Amino acid sequence: MRFEVFGNAGGQGRKGSMQTWVEEGYAIFSLEGPSSIQVERVARSLGKNKSGFYYFFKDRERFVDCLMSEHLGRLNFIARQIRDIQDFDPEYLHLLIEHREAFLFQIQLLRNREVGLFESISDQFSAKISAAVIPVWSDYLDASVEVADRLWSMTRDTISSRATKDSFTFGWLLDVVSEAKLIASRQSSQTVAC
Repeated sequence: MRFEVFGNAGGQGRKGSMQTWVEEGYAIFSLEGPSSIQVERVARSLGKNKSGFYYFFKDRERFVDCLMSEHLGRLNFIARQIRDIQDFDPEYLHLLIEHREAFLFQIQLLRNREVGLFESISDQFSAKISAAVIPVWSDYLDASVEVADRLWSMTRDTISSRATKDSFTFGWLLDVVSEAKLIASRQSSQTVAC
């Protein structure tokens, strides 16, 4: 899926296009983290010359800034889709799988949050996703918004700490959210018993 954050920034000639470079860098970052964002690595992955990189981006720092803009663009798109969800399971889980690359990118930001830019972008992403998902998550858990918010934080952290490119599957995500639902139901039954 293309998000065209930068519009039509150049043709598809020998240098590629700005969007092509960003999409490739985004994919690499999502799977391998920020240390993998090296001019030569991205150029080789695209089958392009490094001069194409410098044609569009002054330096690696500018390229990373463009990756962060791409991530925020994807965030806005995903948040709009979340607001249309009627049922958390399976709709939200399918949405996670559909946007797997963005969520893996987010996990890389979290794992490297000692970099101020990564922490800032990660916080923006988490806050916007949480705001969009809490209403449907609360319904899914059959819990108050307060309980749902706390369980969402725990579930999000669990996903972030345990997810890998191989484990990020529908079944695995279903197991993680089912644990949260079980906790919510136990908490609810203990509250009723008191």
